[in-house]
Formats: sequence, C-alpha cells, structure tokens
Amino acid sequence: MEEKINILVLNNISWVILRYLAKNLSPIFKTAVRVSRNIIIPTTLLNEKKRQYEGRKFLRFLTENMTLGEVKSITLALFDRDIFTGNLDYVFGLASQFPKICIISLFRLHPHFEKSYFAERLKKKKTRKFILLVRKLSISEKTLYYERILKEAIHGIGHTLGLVHCDNRECIMYSSSTINDIDGKNTSFCQNCRKKL
Repeated sequence: MEEKINILVLNNISWVILRYLAKNLSPIFKTAVRVSRNIIIPTTLLNEKKRQYEGRKFLRFLTENMTLGEVKSITLALFDRDIFTGNLDYVFGLASQFPKICIISLFRLHPHFEKSYFAERLKKKKTRKFILLVRKLSISEKTLYYERILKEAIHGIGHTLGLVHCDNRECIMYSSSTINDIDGKNTSFCQNCRKKL
C-alpha cells in the first residue's frame, strides 16, 4: 500500500494505545504508521440533548481541518467520547473514502463500559467527560480493550480503502452493531475482502 496511515488524536488517548496501534497496523497494511497531531474537539459538535457527538458533523469538521499531508494519506482519528449518527443511538466508528479518514470512538469499547460505576462517574461530571484509563484495567481487560480498538481501526481503514461490510462473521469487515460482533471477529480480512484490497 502506498499511502501512509496517520493517527489523529482527538482529546485524551493513552500513548500506550497509540504505540500499540502503530505497531500492529503497520504489518497488516504494509505501510508506515505515525501519530500526526492532537486536536481538541470543539463542544459545538456536541449534541446537548443526546450528550453525544454527531458523527457526520464530526467527520465534516475533521475533513475541513485536514492538512495536505493528511489528505494524501489515510487518517485514523481516535476519539475518547461517544458518537452517534442518524437514527443510530451510537456507532463505534465512521469512515469516508475521500478524503480517506475514519473516526473510532473508544468510549463503548472500554471493558468497564457496561459496569455501573462507569455510568456513575459520568453522571458526576458536568461535561460527561470520562478519561478512559488503561491503568485501572487488569491484564486480560487491557488485552481485550486493545484488541477491540485494533479491530475497529482495521475495519475503519478497510472502509477508507473501498471495502463494504462482509457477510462473514469472522471477517474484520463484518458489521459491528454490538460489542459482541467486535469480539467475535478476527483481526484479518477474509479471502474475498483481501482480493478487493
């Protein structure tokens, strides 16, 4: 693959996660991966009623603020907040083929997302910000969390390269409607999807 992958950091993302992604994405796509820059997302993109960020507006904001180098590459934007789009209550990510950019929300990928204290901590914070701490996770939870992030990153990059959702439940391009869909698939493309790359 000729294009490089730039990781765009939106708000607070652990350097451990960034290093993990760079190390694991490079051999999969056979290209260089680098962390390009950090962007603080304006609160104007927050839907106050839903307390989430609207995905399409978010994607538009990022594409309008991309550098020339980012437009020529594939951009993987990592976000630590919850996003939704259209009539979907939430999405794990969104992607565009031109420019080649995908946004991954780490919020619902966190192993503690379903736990009550996660929700309680959110209620206590006025801005609904919750730093997705890695150091509070057990070794098995960290492994699960990193793997989920990697899977969604590969899936999103696949979309930027023109791939659509796959019917094969184990293929990385299988649609991820729930966290179980993500956990059930591999980190690799099936034979059919690989041929299309």
